[in-house]
Amino acid sequence: MSDHPLRLRLVNIMRRALLGVVRATRGIDPDKVVFSCFAGRAYGDNPRAISERLHARCPGAKIVWVFKKSCLPDFQGEIPEYVKPVDYRSLEAVREFATARVWVDNFTKSYYLKRARGRQYYVQTWHGDRAIKRIGYDEKKTGERRVEEQCSRITTASTFGEGMYRTAFAYNGAYIRAGSPRNDLLVSNDPARREAIRRALEISPDTRLLLYAPTYRREDELIPKSVQMDLARTLDCLESVTGAPWKCLYRAHYLSSGIELEAVQDRIVDVTRYPDMTELLLASDMVLTDYSSCALDFIIMDRPALFYIPDWDDYVATRGVYFDVRQSPLMTAENQAQLEALIQGLTPESVRQNCADIREYFGYYETGRATDAVCDYIVERLGNLERLPD
Repeated sequence: MSDHPLRLRLVNIMRRALLGVVRATRGIDPDKVVFSCFAGRAYGDNPRAISERLHARCPGAKIVWVFKKSCLPDFQGEIPEYVKPVDYRSLEAVREFATARVWVDNFTKSYYLKRARGRQYYVQTWHGDRAIKRIGYDEKKTGERRVEEQCSRITTASTFGEGMYRTAFAYNGAYIRAGSPRNDLLVSNDPARREAIRRALEISPDTRLLLYAPTYRREDELIPKSVQMDLARTLDCLESVTGAPWKCLYRAHYLSSGIELEAVQDRIVDVTRYPDMTELLLASDMVLTDYSSCALDFIIMDRPALFYIPDWDDYVATRGVYFDVRQSPLMTAENQAQLEALIQGLTPESVRQNCADIREYFGYYETGRATDAVCDYIVERLGNLERLPD
């Protein structure tokens, strides 16, 4: 049975019916593409990279983004004029999905959405190609079938990701094997872009940046959580080892209510609302997380990523993981002393080797042209009412 409340279930049944009626009466707009990011909570990640490149390559494309009404004000200054923003829960959003040629997302869609095969195309660009925590069917069995089973394509950046999508989404379709569009920025690793981002964050040239990005716990929705490690000691250790001043960029998970930071407020820059996580990765010198896959994007640039996992046993029991991080090339610590020992043992050579070992472990194939590869697929399907291959 569904885990949805009865009311939401009935509403979604009505939406699915409306989807079919609108599609039958209005037809498919061959030039329309509808984007969604984190279920309408953001304007960023892979969908943003694709949206912006698609407009540059195909200015005639009609680009629609769906947003949760409460989140839209956060991104008003970032959304270009050519984007049509629509309320995620509105009937207008249903009409846009019903008539769009292509859907692009980085998160699971509501189960009421069902595309017209051969006339509509769903490109899934999941936000973590190399996940530690289980997702989809791998995390939780459900009586409802996931919309992702019917994707036209899923973007992948690793052999690990391909296997994950087969089981997490019961997906047996084709992939766009070129990498994650958002990571094209990390593959290019442009120093000028990096410095521009740091200037926008008001970081002095001599200051190094630790990006602290803990992942989501279900209880985080309700109350801010405490920092898991001694963040002040961690920054002190980095300064002692490198001889340079350090600050911490803190980014909360998009589902989290935040974190308590008062104790180190003068050394923290809260970037939770910064629109582009990939830009923050590019600007940073080290990433510290628990189970977030952002660190597995960061190592593309041969920079150190550390995993602080003091609650490993509890996390495995409550969420589930794809592999034992302690038996992998990932640099892990289960207490403050181990974390500081990792930092003290870092050298440029050891970091490069660790990053290479991680890429081999997951079977990376980031190409730096993932965004264009997805746009190639989309552009081929725009402005053509003939049936095209799924």
